[in-house]
Amino acid sequence: MAVDAQRCARAVIEYDGTAFAGSQVQPNARTVQGELEKALNRLIGEAVRVHLAGRTDAGVHATGQVAAFCYRRAPRRGGGLPELQQRLNAALPPDLAVRSLRAVRPGFDPRREARWRVYRYRILMNGARHPLERYRTLEIDEDLDVVAMQAAAERLLGERDFAALGADARGRTVRHLAELRVVRRGDRLEIVVTANAFLRRMVRSIVALLLEVGRGRLASEAVDRVVLETGVRALHGRAAPPRGLTLERVIYASATKPKNERIASSKAAARMDQGKTGEQGT
Repeated sequence: MAVDAQRCARAVIEYDGTAFAGSQVQPNARTVQGELEKALNRLIGEAVRVHLAGRTDAGVHATGQVAAFCYRRAPRRGGGLPELQQRLNAALPPDLAVRSLRAVRPGFDPRREARWRVYRYRILMNGARHPLERYRTLEIDEDLDVVAMQAAAERLLGERDFAALGADARGRTVRHLAELRVVRRGDRLEIVVTANAFLRRMVRSIVALLLEVGRGRLASEAVDRVVLETGVRALHGRAAPPRGLTLERVIYASATKPKNERIASSKAAARMDQGKTGEQGT
């Protein structure tokens, strides 16, 4: 088969993280990147390397993860990107799918070029149960003080050192937390987090901290001292379970701004209803 000029594509992917060891490829483990590369290699007939916008831990889900890859051979049996997307989804396991696939310039880096990442954590309170959602929602027996959680969330916004809430392989722990919303709908509680990048386990550590506030074990006004002033890992490094967390969106400079985007100039923080470098994991 003739070798053609390099083609590059950007995919938005969705996955149920329950049975994955995480998104990044690992030896002797089932991963999102590994399954994508295996399917692409089989369909295209060459070794294809997939790059992801961010790392998600084992058990964390995604509806808007971004993956990029380049290849030189035309896919076997030919066809364009719509056909490749269709064939990819037929080859991928049922807990992983390509939602969209389009051409992108060579050199596009989905991690370094991302401007914002949006995560959502789902909690079901008061002993309520939804069996169909049990792998994507944290179920608890308590009723949480949502007002106190919202007050604590306000104290975490802005650009600051979040070393108490996560780790970075290079020790760079300053991040810009643009949005942290706590929304209650009946027994369902959702925590939406938007930042330019996240430390490893940062989102789940934020959720664990807010749960402590909601349970009355930590005052909302103490968040600054416990998290932002001491620099010591909050809650001895405890994080909320991964099953409640979903990566919903990765935003790039070329993307259309979210419909309800607004800028909070008092803290220089963009608060986006929907939703850089250095993404470590969640």
